[in-house]
Amino acid sequence: MSIEKIRQYMVDGEGESAVAMVKDMIAQGTPAKDIMAGLTDEMAVLGQKFENFEVFLPDLMVAGDAFMQIMDVLKEHLVAAAGDKIRRTVVIGTVKGDYHDIGKNIVGIVLQANGFNVVDLGADVDPVAYLDAARKEKADAVGLSALMTTTMPGQEEFIKMVADAGEKGKFLICVGGAPTSIEWAERIGADVWSFDAFEFAAKLKKLLG
Repeated sequence: MSIEKIRQYMVDGEGESAVAMVKDMIAQGTPAKDIMAGLTDEMAVLGQKFENFEVFLPDLMVAGDAFMQIMDVLKEHLVAAAGDKIRRTVVIGTVKGDYHDIGKNIVGIVLQANGFNVVDLGADVDPVAYLDAARKEKADAVGLSALMTTTMPGQEEFIKMVADAGEKGKFLICVGGAPTSIEWAERIGADVWSFDAFEFAAKLKKLLG
């Protein structure tokens, strides 16, 4: 048994085989974070291959589905390892009109694994719902994902709503998603933009402590 073999199962979309091996490795003492590190590295490789047209969207989706199956098993071990210290709260969701959620789900799991309390609003989230949740949860950060160029304006709409409500600066406003960029984030006045979930978690840990 090896993490390399689990990576291969994931790429091939063999989620059940991967999950079975993950459970065996954890039972034998392999830390969940080590397994996750190997899998996230593989997803990063796949993402790069996708950008280079070496693999295509169906390949990415097959691996992503298997990744989520594995993360369902790893999640409880990762969160337990993060400990019970006071945790920062992050509200996340995919903007209104956008129903893509694999990337957002990965963000949620990676944030939890890094010790954050995550409130996931799901997909197709109205700007008002983000603001209501931020107030209710006393959020330290709000993350808005957009996976289509047509839904990117939802991120800007939320930022304007927060400013109009006089609440700019009460929490970090974070944006991400395939069509977004650091230039887009700066133009709309977002506090944080990240290429992927792992960079996002690292930036929040640095900014929020």
